[in-house]
Amino acid sequence: MVDIKIDNKSDDVFSGLDMSRLEPKSNLYPKFWSNGKLNTIVGRKLMKIADQIVKAMEIDVEIDDIIITGSIASFNWHELSDIDLHILLDFTKIDENYDLVKKMLDQSRINWNKTHNILISNKEVELYFQDTNEEHKSGGIWSLTREKWLKEPQITEVDIDLVNTEKKAENIVNSIKHVSDLFLRADFKDAYDYASKIKDKVVRMRSTGLSKEGIYSPENLAFKMLRNANWLQRLSALKVQSYDKMMSLKLEIKTGNDFNKSWKDYLK
Repeated sequence: MVDIKIDNKSDDVFSGLDMSRLEPKSNLYPKFWSNGKLNTIVGRKLMKIADQIVKAMEIDVEIDDIIITGSIASFNWHELSDIDLHILLDFTKIDENYDLVKKMLDQSRINWNKTHNILISNKEVELYFQDTNEEHKSGGIWSLTREKWLKEPQITEVDIDLVNTEKKAENIVNSIKHVSDLFLRADFKDAYDYASKIKDKVVRMRSTGLSKEGIYSPENLAFKMLRNANWLQRLSALKVQSYDKMMSLKLEIKTGNDFNKSWKDYLK
């Protein structure tokens, strides 16, 4: 069960948000990359992880590719970057119901990431299942099966709109703090509904930013700031805990005049 300490003592909505992590580096992550190539030992270990996942899930379709993507495969890595390990396959070859397959694989991914904590040079391995036909935007994409770049990262001059990025992140943080307030007031249904709404908003925000301006869009950078500072984890935990509280029921054996009380008294 996800659990967090819920309080709103700090008024600093940017607590834990480090803007310096947004700045691109002049080199790839040196423990993984040398002369533009992935460390052989790292590559073999990631391939072994992916192969065992596929075998354990008994996926009876051809795997098209296994890739590393995200910040760890680009010049915008930082100390909190994880390893985005994507397994590419055609979802429709599993079943014609694409949405059903995606939901099943997403849940399998979530369960695997929750169950395992595999680290390579202190970088956590994050598993994803990606449909082969899905457009994927990233600064760099390395194919483990082909041992080459599918999209080689480039050092480019980036004009980061920090003002807009901070504004978008601040709006989400304030919304999450409001969910905390609702939870602390025991307004669990309102907290759950609002947390769900915020999560949907964050997904749309990031998707819009990536489609319009790419990985350095204010929307995507705001998402990364929130994720790196654990605000999105806090939001998810609030949603889960609010739902659990909302659906829980406490009953006590009453005697005498207590039976004259309203049924609502027994839901406290």
